[in-house]
Amino acid sequence: MIGKQSHKGNLPNKMRASGAKGGRLDNLQQFLETHPTSIQALDHFAAIPWINKFLTNPAYKAIPTYGRVRKSDNTEDWFFAQTTNSPTTIPHFLTLQRKDFCPLPESPRGTISLSAGPRTTPYRAPEYPDCITFLDLGSPGLDGHSGILHGGMAGAILDETLGLTVSLHLASHPKRGLSGMTASLHVTYRAPVLTPSTVVVRTWVEVREGRKWVCRGQIVDGDDVVLTEGEALFVTGVQSATL
Repeated sequence: MIGKQSHKGNLPNKMRASGAKGGRLDNLQQFLETHPTSIQALDHFAAIPWINKFLTNPAYKAIPTYGRVRKSDNTEDWFFAQTTNSPTTIPHFLTLQRKDFCPLPESPRGTISLSAGPRTTPYRAPEYPDCITFLDLGSPGLDGHSGILHGGMAGAILDETLGLTVSLHLASHPKRGLSGMTASLHVTYRAPVLTPSTVVVRTWVEVREGRKWVCRGQIVDGDDVVLTEGEALFVTGVQSATL
């Protein structure tokens, strides 16, 4: 699984672009079309051999991460775009989206059943989750215990990546102007997330029922060990202004 050579020079050209600070946009689709993917993040993760299998997977494409771009007219997304965007927190953050991403069909009412408590075994992730996110976790800015990611930060990472996954589904929804809010988030801590380290977050929508979306995600290490996982319920509504 883990290669020995760096593939920094072999990144597909379509994945390479320069970074940019962005303004507030009317919708996520417009953001994706007008903002480049961070070349700094691409180059950083391409230099990590075990990440290469994700970057070169033809099923995925790199996209700009909405929450890592500062908005010019307000403080939206300040936490991940500014507060945790430093050498001692999360200096590099990259999102891949499945290319055959399509709206999830609605399930019959009564389908949703959320986890009632701690699970003894991890969720079974799909072969191709909706999104795969890479995070370069720094230290000591994210530490709870020395050299270990604070549990609240792990929850925040899951909330952010799960929320983006739902937003990407909503962006392709025929009804425009929808936005989602986290109604609940259940987090299970299975093993310490070490800092500094590189982790992968895989996220996917499990089921959609009316305005309710259940999304699951896992923070895993380079050996594919599930360190932290979460299940979130998002509720959608029509936004009054912009994303």
